[in-house]
Amino acid sequence: MSNSITHAQALEAEGDLNEAVQAYDSILNTTDEAYTLALANFRLGTIYRTWRELFTAQRFLAKAHQLAPSDTDIRDAIEELNLHFSENREVIADEMTRKNSDQIVSLFRIATGIKLISMDKPVQAYPLLKSRTKIFPNAAVAKHLLTDIQITEEERNSAIDFLLEREWLVSTGVSLYTIAERGLYAFYSALAELHVDNVDYTAAILCYEQALWLDPSQQQLRYQQIICHAETEAWEAAVEVLAQLPDEVPDGVDLEAYYTAVAQSYHHVYQTTQDESAKQKVIEACEAVLGLNKRAREISKLLSAYQGKKPWWRR
Repeated sequence: MSNSITHAQALEAEGDLNEAVQAYDSILNTTDEAYTLALANFRLGTIYRTWRELFTAQRFLAKAHQLAPSDTDIRDAIEELNLHFSENREVIADEMTRKNSDQIVSLFRIATGIKLISMDKPVQAYPLLKSRTKIFPNAAVAKHLLTDIQITEEERNSAIDFLLEREWLVSTGVSLYTIAERGLYAFYSALAELHVDNVDYTAAILCYEQALWLDPSQQQLRYQQIICHAETEAWEAAVEVLAQLPDEVPDGVDLEAYYTAVAQSYHHVYQTTQDESAKQKVIEACEAVLGLNKRAREISKLLSAYQGKKPWWRR
Protein backbone atom coordinates (compact mmCIF):
# COMPACT_ATOMS: atom_id res chain seq x y z
CA MET A 1 0.00 0.00 0.00
CA SER A 2 1.42 3.38 -1.01
CA ASN A 3 2.55 5.98 1.49
CA SER A 4 -0.08 8.40 0.18
CA ILE A 5 -3.02 6.13 0.98
CA THR A 6 -1.50 5.32 4.37
CA HIS A 7 -1.16 9.04 5.08
CA ALA A 8 -4.77 9.69 4.06
CA GLN A 9 -6.00 6.86 6.29
CA ALA A 10 -3.97 8.20 9.20
CA LEU A 11 -5.56 11.65 8.77
CA GLU A 12 -9.00 10.03 8.73
CA ALA A 13 -8.24 7.95 11.83
CA GLU A 14 -7.08 11.08 13.67
CA GLY A 15 -10.33 12.86 12.82
CA ASP A 16 -8.75 15.32 10.36
CA LEU A 17 -11.49 14.60 7.85
CA ASN A 18 -11.13 17.74 5.73
CA GLU A 19 -7.44 17.01 5.22
CA ALA A 20 -8.22 13.33 4.61
CA VAL A 21 -10.69 14.23 1.87
CA GLN A 22 -8.06 16.30 0.10
CA ALA A 23 -5.46 13.55 0.51
CA TYR A 24 -7.81 10.93 -0.93
CA ASP A 25 -8.70 13.23 -3.83
CA SER A 26 -5.01 13.72 -4.60
CA ILE A 27 -4.68 9.94 -4.82
CA LEU A 28 -7.50 9.82 -7.38
CA ASN A 29 -5.49 12.19 -9.57
CA THR A 30 -2.10 10.52 -9.19
CA THR A 31 -2.61 6.75 -9.42
CA ASP A 32 -4.12 4.27 -11.83
CA GLU A 33 -3.91 1.23 -9.53
CA ALA A 34 -7.45 -0.16 -9.31
CA TYR A 35 -7.38 -1.31 -5.67
CA THR A 36 -5.99 2.01 -4.44
CA LEU A 37 -8.55 3.94 -6.47
CA ALA A 38 -11.36 1.77 -5.12
CA LEU A 39 -10.19 2.28 -1.54
CA ALA A 40 -9.86 6.05 -1.96
CA ASN A 41 -13.34 6.30 -3.46
CA PHE A 42 -14.76 4.07 -0.71
CA ARG A 43 -13.23 6.17 2.05
CA LEU A 44 -14.46 9.38 0.44
CA GLY A 45 -17.94 7.89 0.20
CA THR A 46 -17.78 6.87 3.86
CA ILE A 47 -16.69 10.34 5.01
CA TYR A 48 -19.42 12.08 3.03
CA ARG A 49 -21.95 9.56 4.38
CA THR A 50 -20.83 10.58 7.88
CA TRP A 51 -21.33 14.24 6.94
CA ARG A 52 -24.81 13.40 5.57
CA GLU A 53 -23.78 14.55 2.09
CA LEU A 54 -25.66 11.54 0.78
CA PHE A 55 -25.59 12.25 -2.95
CA THR A 56 -21.86 12.90 -2.92
CA ALA A 57 -21.39 9.73 -0.86
CA GLN A 58 -23.45 7.77 -3.36
CA ARG A 59 -21.29 9.00 -6.24
CA PHE A 60 -18.03 7.90 -4.62
CA LEU A 61 -19.40 4.57 -3.40
CA ALA A 62 -20.73 3.77 -6.86
CA LYS A 63 -17.29 4.44 -8.34
CA ALA A 64 -15.66 2.27 -5.68
CA HIS A 65 -18.06 -0.59 -6.46
CA GLN A 66 -17.34 -0.23 -10.18
CA LEU A 67 -13.61 -0.60 -9.47
CA ALA A 68 -13.96 -3.42 -6.93
CA PRO A 69 -17.32 -5.18 -7.48
CA SER A 70 -16.46 -8.12 -5.24
CA ASP A 71 -15.51 -6.03 -2.19
CA THR A 72 -18.13 -6.84 0.47
CA ASP A 73 -17.50 -3.69 2.56
CA ILE A 74 -18.19 -1.47 -0.44
CA ARG A 75 -21.24 -3.52 -1.44
CA ASP A 76 -22.64 -3.38 2.10
CA ALA A 77 -22.16 0.41 2.26
CA ILE A 78 -24.02 0.86 -1.04
CA GLU A 79 -26.86 -1.41 0.05
CA GLU A 80 -27.20 0.47 3.33
CA LEU A 81 -27.30 3.82 1.55
CA ASN A 82 -29.80 2.58 -1.04
CA LEU A 83 -32.02 1.26 1.75
CA HIS A 84 -31.88 4.67 3.42
CA PHE A 85 -32.93 6.31 0.16
CA SER A 86 -35.85 3.91 -0.37
CA GLU A 87 -37.14 4.28 3.21
CA ASN A 88 -36.93 8.09 3.23
CA ARG A 89 -37.92 9.08 -0.29
CA GLU A 90 -39.83 12.26 0.52
CA VAL A 91 -37.20 13.49 2.96
CA ILE A 92 -34.44 12.68 0.47
CA ALA A 93 -36.27 14.51 -2.33
CA ASP A 94 -36.67 17.61 -0.15
CA GLU A 95 -33.04 17.41 0.88
CA MET A 96 -31.92 17.13 -2.72
CA THR A 97 -33.90 20.25 -3.64
CA ARG A 98 -32.51 22.19 -0.68
CA LYS A 99 -28.92 21.19 -1.34
CA ASN A 100 -29.27 22.04 -5.01
CA SER A 101 -30.54 25.52 -4.05
CA ASP A 102 -27.64 25.92 -1.62
CA GLN A 103 -25.17 25.03 -4.36
CA ILE A 104 -26.67 27.63 -6.69
CA VAL A 105 -26.36 30.22 -3.93
CA SER A 106 -22.69 29.30 -3.51
CA LEU A 107 -22.08 29.71 -7.23
CA PHE A 108 -23.87 33.05 -7.14
CA ARG A 109 -21.76 34.34 -4.25
CA ILE A 110 -18.49 33.13 -5.76
CA ALA A 111 -19.26 34.72 -9.12
CA THR A 112 -20.59 37.95 -7.63
CA GLY A 113 -17.56 38.28 -5.34
CA ILE A 114 -15.11 37.88 -8.22
CA LYS A 115 -17.14 40.31 -10.35
CA LEU A 116 -17.06 42.89 -7.56
CA ILE A 117 -13.28 42.59 -7.38
CA SER A 118 -13.06 43.26 -11.13
CA MET A 119 -15.24 46.35 -10.52
CA ASP A 120 -12.78 47.52 -7.82
CA LYS A 121 -15.24 46.82 -5.00
CA PRO A 122 -13.20 44.52 -2.72
CA VAL A 123 -15.03 45.62 0.44
CA GLN A 124 -18.30 44.25 -0.90
CA ALA A 125 -16.61 41.16 -2.35
CA TYR A 126 -14.84 40.05 0.82
CA PRO A 127 -17.81 38.85 2.93
CA LEU A 128 -19.35 37.05 -0.05
CA LEU A 129 -16.23 35.02 -0.80
CA LYS A 130 -15.17 34.56 2.81
CA SER A 131 -18.54 33.05 3.74
CA ARG A 132 -17.93 30.14 1.35
CA THR A 133 -14.88 28.85 3.23
CA LYS A 134 -17.14 27.78 6.10
CA ILE A 135 -18.94 25.46 3.67
CA PHE A 136 -15.92 24.52 1.57
CA PRO A 137 -12.95 24.19 3.97
CA ASN A 138 -10.72 23.17 1.11
CA ALA A 139 -10.75 22.90 -2.67
CA ALA A 140 -11.39 19.15 -2.70
CA VAL A 141 -14.61 19.49 -0.69
CA ALA A 142 -15.69 22.41 -2.89
CA LYS A 143 -15.03 20.37 -6.02
CA HIS A 144 -16.98 17.38 -4.66
CA LEU A 145 -20.01 19.35 -3.49
CA LEU A 146 -20.33 21.77 -6.42
CA THR A 147 -20.97 18.88 -8.81
CA ASP A 148 -23.99 18.05 -11.00
CA ILE A 149 -25.99 21.09 -9.91
CA GLN A 150 -29.36 21.33 -11.63
CA ILE A 151 -29.84 24.83 -13.04
CA THR A 152 -32.92 25.51 -15.14
CA GLU A 153 -33.17 28.31 -17.68
CA GLU A 154 -35.31 30.23 -15.20
CA GLU A 155 -32.53 29.99 -12.61
CA ARG A 156 -29.82 31.20 -14.98
CA ASN A 157 -28.74 34.68 -13.91
CA SER A 158 -25.85 37.07 -14.58
CA ALA A 159 -23.65 35.34 -12.00
CA ILE A 160 -24.16 31.89 -13.57
CA ASP A 161 -23.53 33.37 -17.03
CA PHE A 162 -20.34 35.01 -15.69
CA LEU A 163 -19.03 31.59 -14.65
CA LEU A 164 -20.12 29.91 -17.89
CA GLU A 165 -18.54 32.58 -20.11
CA ARG A 166 -15.17 31.98 -18.47
CA GLU A 167 -15.63 28.20 -18.57
CA TRP A 168 -15.40 28.12 -14.78
CA LEU A 169 -18.73 26.30 -14.77
CA VAL A 170 -19.17 23.42 -17.23
CA SER A 171 -22.20 21.47 -18.40
CA THR A 172 -22.25 17.79 -17.40
CA GLY A 173 -25.70 16.94 -18.76
CA VAL A 174 -29.10 18.40 -19.47
CA SER A 175 -29.44 21.31 -17.01
CA LEU A 176 -26.57 19.87 -14.93
CA TYR A 177 -23.45 21.91 -14.18
CA THR A 178 -20.20 21.36 -12.29
CA ILE A 179 -17.67 23.93 -11.20
CA ALA A 180 -14.35 23.61 -13.04
CA GLU A 181 -11.04 23.50 -11.19
CA ARG A 182 -9.98 26.79 -12.77
CA GLY A 183 -13.17 28.33 -11.39
CA LEU A 184 -12.20 27.15 -7.94
CA TYR A 185 -8.66 28.45 -8.55
CA ALA A 186 -10.10 31.89 -9.33
CA PHE A 187 -12.11 31.73 -6.11
CA TYR A 188 -9.27 30.73 -3.77
CA SER A 189 -6.65 33.00 -5.36
CA ALA A 190 -9.02 36.00 -5.28
CA LEU A 191 -9.94 35.29 -1.68
CA ALA A 192 -6.26 34.99 -0.72
CA GLU A 193 -5.60 38.50 -2.01
CA LEU A 194 -8.62 39.82 -0.14
CA HIS A 195 -7.33 38.21 3.07
CA VAL A 196 -3.99 39.98 2.52
CA ASP A 197 -5.76 43.31 2.00
CA ASN A 198 -7.63 42.69 5.27
CA VAL A 199 -4.43 41.72 7.15
CA ASP A 200 -5.54 38.13 7.71
CA TYR A 201 -2.28 36.57 6.58
CA THR A 202 -2.92 33.15 8.13
CA ALA A 203 -6.13 32.75 6.14
CA ALA A 204 -4.34 34.03 3.03
CA ILE A 205 -1.66 31.33 3.37
CA LEU A 206 -4.35 28.63 3.50
CA CYS A 207 -6.11 30.02 0.43
CA TYR A 208 -2.85 30.25 -1.51
CA GLU A 209 -2.24 26.61 -0.57
CA GLN A 210 -5.64 25.61 -1.96
CA ALA A 211 -5.03 27.54 -5.18
CA LEU A 212 -1.67 25.79 -5.56
CA TRP A 213 -3.28 22.41 -4.92
CA LEU A 214 -5.61 23.14 -7.83
CA ASP A 215 -2.86 24.47 -10.11
CA PRO A 216 0.71 23.67 -8.98
CA SER A 217 2.12 25.57 -11.98
CA GLN A 218 1.20 28.90 -10.35
CA GLN A 219 4.44 29.12 -8.41
CA GLN A 220 4.15 32.89 -7.91
CA LEU A 221 1.73 32.03 -5.12
CA ARG A 222 4.59 30.42 -3.17
CA TYR A 223 6.38 33.77 -3.19
CA GLN A 224 3.21 35.43 -1.93
CA GLN A 225 3.13 32.89 0.89
CA ILE A 226 6.65 33.96 1.94
CA ILE A 227 5.40 37.51 2.45
CA CYS A 228 2.45 36.24 4.50
CA HIS A 229 4.66 33.97 6.64
CA ALA A 230 6.90 36.93 7.45
CA GLU A 231 3.90 39.07 8.38
CA THR A 232 2.87 36.39 10.90
CA GLU A 233 6.52 36.01 12.06
CA ALA A 234 6.50 32.37 10.98
CA TRP A 235 10.17 32.61 10.06
CA GLU A 236 10.95 28.90 9.92
CA ALA A 237 7.92 28.21 7.73
CA ALA A 238 9.05 30.97 5.37
CA VAL A 239 12.57 29.55 5.12
CA GLU A 240 11.19 26.05 4.55
CA VAL A 241 9.21 27.32 1.54
CA LEU A 242 12.16 29.42 0.34
CA ALA A 243 14.35 26.33 0.18
CA GLN A 244 12.03 24.93 -2.50
CA LEU A 245 11.96 28.04 -4.71
CA PRO A 246 14.23 29.21 -7.52
CA ASP A 247 15.95 32.57 -7.05
CA GLU A 248 14.26 34.18 -10.04
CA VAL A 249 11.04 35.78 -8.80
CA PRO A 250 8.09 35.46 -11.22
CA ASP A 251 5.98 38.36 -12.43
CA GLY A 252 3.17 39.62 -10.24
CA VAL A 253 5.10 39.53 -6.95
CA ASP A 254 5.84 42.71 -4.98
CA LEU A 255 9.64 42.51 -5.07
CA GLU A 256 10.28 44.90 -2.20
CA ALA A 257 7.83 43.10 0.08
CA TYR A 258 9.20 39.72 -0.98
CA TYR A 259 12.90 40.52 -0.44
CA THR A 260 12.06 42.24 2.85
CA ALA A 261 10.33 39.03 3.97
CA VAL A 262 13.34 36.98 2.84
CA ALA A 263 15.78 39.21 4.75
CA GLN A 264 13.71 39.14 7.93
CA SER A 265 13.14 35.38 7.78
CA TYR A 266 16.78 34.45 7.28
CA HIS A 267 17.81 37.03 9.90
CA HIS A 268 15.74 35.30 12.56
CA VAL A 269 16.99 31.90 11.49
CA TYR A 270 20.58 33.15 11.65
CA GLN A 271 20.05 34.43 15.20
CA THR A 272 19.29 30.86 16.22
CA THR A 273 21.64 28.86 14.03
CA GLN A 274 24.53 31.23 13.25
CA ASP A 275 24.55 29.55 9.85
CA GLU A 276 26.84 31.50 7.50
CA SER A 277 24.71 30.66 4.47
CA ALA A 278 21.69 32.22 6.21
CA LYS A 279 23.78 35.31 6.95
CA GLN A 280 24.72 35.64 3.30
CA LYS A 281 21.08 35.34 2.25
CA VAL A 282 20.18 38.15 4.67
CA ILE A 283 22.80 40.41 3.07
CA GLU A 284 21.72 39.54 -0.48
CA ALA A 285 18.04 40.13 0.30
CA CYS A 286 18.78 43.46 2.03
CA GLU A 287 20.78 44.62 -0.96
CA ALA A 288 17.93 43.62 -3.27
CA VAL A 289 15.47 45.68 -1.21
CA LEU A 290 17.74 48.73 -1.12
CA GLY A 291 18.29 48.42 -4.85
CA LEU A 292 14.52 48.90 -5.18
CA ASN A 293 14.05 51.46 -2.42
CA LYS A 294 16.98 53.33 -0.88
CA ARG A 295 14.66 54.74 1.79
CA ALA A 296 13.93 51.34 3.36
CA ARG A 297 15.41 52.30 6.73
CA GLU A 298 14.72 49.13 8.68
CA ILE A 299 16.37 47.04 6.00
CA SER A 300 19.26 49.49 5.84
CA LYS A 301 19.76 49.10 9.59
CA LEU A 302 19.60 45.33 9.25
CA LEU A 303 22.22 45.34 6.50
CA SER A 304 24.41 47.64 8.56
CA ALA A 305 24.27 45.20 11.46
CA TYR A 306 25.59 42.45 9.20
CA GLN A 307 28.18 44.52 7.33
CA GLY A 308 29.22 47.07 9.92
CA LYS A 309 28.54 49.96 7.57
CA LYS A 310 26.57 53.17 7.83
CA PRO A 311 22.95 52.83 6.88
CA TRP A 312 22.35 53.23 3.16
CA TRP A 313 20.00 56.16 3.72
CA ARG A 314 22.68 58.10 5.63
CA ARG A 315 25.42 57.79 3.05
